[in-house]
Amino acid sequence: MKKFIPLFLTVTLVMTSCSTLNQLNLKPSALETVMALREILNSSTFKAVRKLSQLSSDDPTKALPSEFKTVLDGLKTLGYGQEVEKITKQVGSASGVVLKESESIITESIKEVDFGDAVAIVTGGKDAATQVLKNNMKTVVRKKYAERLNAELEKTEANKYWPIAAGAYNIFAKNKVDASLSNFMADRAVDGVFLAIGHEEENIRTDYKSLGKAVVTKVFDYYTKKKN
Repeated sequence: MKKFIPLFLTVTLVMTSCSTLNQLNLKPSALETVMALREILNSSTFKAVRKLSQLSSDDPTKALPSEFKTVLDGLKTLGYGQEVEKITKQVGSASGVVLKESESIITESIKEVDFGDAVAIVTGGKDAATQVLKNNMKTVVRKKYAERLNAELEKTEANKYWPIAAGAYNIFAKNKVDASLSNFMADRAVDGVFLAIGHEEENIRTDYKSLGKAVVTKVFDYYTKKKN
């Protein structure tokens, strides 16, 4: 004997199933949420490094930390005036070379980042993803920067004079500087790069659809509407 399901029940089941499917299709998966974060970070990194590289190309010394000149000024009082100008240009050029490699260094790091609660990062602060990247990878990125910088600085006279300048500066300075020039530059460079990436992330979050990435649009559309 065949069993017949009442029409109203069939319609109800179909409508419920459709509703459930729509909800499933609307809500991004955990993988999609992580993919969206990686897309934003990759784009932020590219834009930040491109802007910093342009600044360095225009004048390599502009990208140097403010303390750099202050430390080297001490050498002038020791009679190393000509060396100071030479070192400044050498370090600026070396930093520019390493900066151009930043995108590949950080892009590789992004692949390894564990975003944990990805939803909290998507709905978090203006540079939430950058902060996670920085907390997870700063030590690794800094090490790569320092090694690469040192390789470039070894081609110059900068490493010869920096310890003299740093030693003289640290005698009276409240905030001491690293006696290793590559370590000093790496610390400042990585902080500067992450600051620039965070700024670019903030810009992208305000207009995430401009990236033209379907997964980014889906994730941020969903959580923006849910938040509102």
